Order: sequence, then C-alpha cells, then structure tokens
Amino acid sequence: MTIYTTSVAALALLLGTAHGHMVMTTPTSFNLHGTAKLLQVDPLGAFPFPCQGMFDVVETTSITAGNTQTVKVDGGAQHGGGSCQFSLTYENPPPADKSKWKTIYTIIGGCPVQAETNLPVTGLDADGRAQSLQCGNDSGVECIRQFDIPIPKELPNGNATFAWTWYNKIGNREVYMNCAPVTISGGAGNQQFFEDLPPLFLANVPGECTTGNGVFNIPNPGRYGRILEQPAPGNEGSCPKADLPTFEGGSGSGSGGGGNGSGGGSSVVPPPAPSSSAPPVACPPPSSSGFITQTVPASASPTSVVAAPAPSATNGGGGAGTVPPGGQPCPENGAIICFSPTSFGLCANGVAIPQPVAPGTTTAGIRKANDKFLKPNCPGV
Repeated sequence: MTIYTTSVAALALLLGTAHGHMVMTTPTSFNLHGTAKLLQVDPLGAFPFPCQGMFDVVETTSITAGNTQTVKVDGGAQHGGGSCQFSLTYENPPPADKSKWKTIYTIIGGCPVQAETNLPVTGLDADGRAQSLQCGNDSGVECIRQFDIPIPKELPNGNATFAWTWYNKIGNREVYMNCAPVTISGGAGNQQFFEDLPPLFLANVPGECTTGNGVFNIPNPGRYGRILEQPAPGNEGSCPKADLPTFEGGSGSGSGGGGNGSGGGSSVVPPPAPSSSAPPVACPPPSSSGFITQTVPASASPTSVVAAPAPSATNGGGGAGTVPPGGQPCPENGAIICFSPTSFGLCANGVAIPQPVAPGTTTAGIRKANDKFLKPNCPGV
C-alpha cells in the first residue's frame, strides 16, 4: 500500500475543479474570478484562516449600515446544509487573530440549504465551479437559499472585510470561509459597539475544537440571528456545549425575495422526520473538469475497504476526536482516502468519512487523473 505526499496546490487543483462545495458570490469574494489565484471551494485546513489566505480584490461592495446585505452562495456539494455565521473586521490585511473578527449574524441550521443530501449539479460557472438550483429566497427546500443579513446601524464607517463561515451538516467535520471587501457608510461610528460584538467562532481546523455530526449550535452567536433547524444531539463534539440561543427581533432580516418574513428574531423550523439510513454525500465531478471517470459494470461488486494508517504527531494529522461510524483515522489533512472502488473520503482533522463517487464512475478516475492524489490505492483500481 503506497502513501503519496500531496501539496496544497495540487489538492486545490484536483478538488477545486472536480468537486462542487460552496463559494460566496454576493457580496463579491476575494479572488472570485479574473485573478492569478482563484477562490477555491475547499474547507479551511487545506487553506489557511482567514479567507483561504486570498485577498485579491475583484470588486468592492458598498454596504449601508442599518440596511441589509444580500448574501448568495453557489456550488455543487451542500452537505445537507448546516449553520452559518457572518462577521466583519476593519483590519487590513484581514487578521489571523479570530478575536478581531466580530459576529453580526448567526443562522443555526438550514444554511445554505435544507436538503436531504447534495443537490444535483445544474452546470458550471465561468471558472469551472459546480452550480446548483437557487431558491431565490431564504425558505426554499432542496435548493440553495440566499439571505438578507441585517447590518447594524451602530457600526463604524469605512473599509472592512465581510466574511461567511459555514459548518456543514453531513460529511467530514469541516468549516468553510469566504471573505469579501466592503465599504460601510451611514453608520453611527460606534467603535465600542463593534468591539463588544462576539468574536467569530472557529472550529474544525488544527488547534481548535471539532464539531459533532448534524446541525451545529454555534456557541456565543450574538444577539442577532435565526434558528431554522434544531441542532442535532451531540452536535458540539469537543466544542463548548451551548444553550439554544434566543435572538433579538426587529433586526430587519427580511427574506431574500419571498422568504418567510420572520424578521431578525429567532424562528424555528421543525426538523424533517429521520430517515431509516443516512443519505449519501456525493461530490459529482463535472465532465468538463478533466476528472477522468470509469464506468462500473452492473455486475461488478465492491471490494473490501482499505484501512489507512492512524495519524501520528509527525504525519500532519489534524488531531481527530472520536471517529464516527463508517469513518476511519487518516494520516494527513487534505489526503484523499480510497475506501473502495466506488467511495472515497477527504481527510479533515484526522478523520475521513466515506462518500460515493458520481453514479457510473469509480475512484479509478481520481487515480488516473493524477496518481499521487489517491492514497492509499484500492485493490484492482
């Protein structure tokens, strides 16, 4: 069994083009398009906090304090949704000190989707990223929602960075972050108000706690936000356990074009009835991405799972906590682990969770695209 070494750049090349995940398109993220380094769809860990380390300005968005800012994301692997936070920093360049990022809004569950699993890919954007069905509002089901985030009227004016962070509901325990340059006007210039906002919460990266499975109840979420799905039991993992928040109303979070009109206060949507088995987490590879695939004969049967070596202090493992059912320890964050010819996992925080390849394909496609990206190899692949 051969173990290969992957670089962040090589991993980005494979996953950034072959898989969907999500990126923030409104407001316009750093490095969204037209720059030498392209905004990637991968979680933090493979890329640094904050903002994937990408700060090339494509467009600066003007924001008026006391109004709302529409946030749109797109992508092909929504992991059933999850919980999101929206934060600001006025420091330039955006700081690696998480306490300098202040939370203005938190959404528990239902962000950016409420879906059983990943949505079908409907196409690709100009840079080859997957796209899926958009709701056009903040309450649709089985489509990507958009949200109108209230911008506090007390904020200082000036240049800032607006960030979207996302803790996915199903799949590997990950955190995603995209950032956008913004200019804030019309504020009250209350620096103390800004300083008193809670800091951005950060988990699922080396040196931080690891969330549990299901909808995550983000600790210290601030005064403003919404509850769209109930958190799952044990969702805190190794992170601080928090009471379900009660958000203040009247913050002006209207729907993004036909939502539920719940305002900025707490609104709870009953969770869907549990299914008899966990849904698959697929990352469908677009055919135009260069991701080589291989048809699986109908008579073919999967081979046995190949175990990966447990992480050690010297192999770059991410400090995994409890390994969830079906998962396995893995040696290096960002490594691609082959479970069988039809399933693979991305190593995050020392754990990989199996997810199927696209229908009609095998993990041979990943290996053929670039042999060093698949580790370890599956027998017969």
